[in-house]
This record gives sequence, structure tokens and C-alpha cells, in this order.
Amino acid sequence: GFAVSINKNAAKNQRTNILAAQTADELVSTLHVHGACVINEFADGSCALSARSDGKVFNVQVIMEALGGGGHQNIAACQLQNKTAEETKELLLIEVNKQLED
Repeated sequence: GFAVSINKNAAKNQRTNILAAQTADELVSTLHVHGACVINEFADGSCALSARSDGKVFNVQVIMEALGGGGHQNIAACQLQNKTAEETKELLLIEVNKQLED
């Protein structure tokens, strides 16, 4: 029920952020996907996350706040410094699994 997409070597600009948000929106509209996150990994060693939820299973605001970001229960984001996309994905999935356990 939770999809993750990784964009490595992403350009660090507004267009990349917009595309990440649109991709997360599209992933959530997929059958049986209730939450999604797109991770952009930048050359400077940082990652940006754009998360979406259909509001049925996941509260992405809580997930992003746990990672240092914020937003709304259905639309949220955060940025992490000195993390690879894979490290970021692992941190994300820990928070996703916490919600599933609750």
C-alpha cells in the first residue's frame, strides 16, 4: 500500500520538486496504493522527499515530521542532508511501518 520512487542525480531546482510532487500524486492514484513518496537524490549529498496519501491508511505529515519535515496529512515533504537515497528510503520505511503497526 505504500510506493517509493527514487530519482538519483536529480537536478536541484523547482522543476524537479514539482515533478516529484506530481509523480507522488500519480502513484497514490494507482490501485491499492494509499501512500507514496518520491525521493530526489542530489549531487550535493542531500535528498528531498515529496509524500502523498489518499487519507485512508497513511498520514504523511506524521511520517515527514519524524524525518524533520512537515505538511498536511495528505501532502507533506522534507529534506535530509548527508543521506543517500537508499539511506533515506530505509528511514522512510521505518516510519511507514510504525504507522502500519499502530
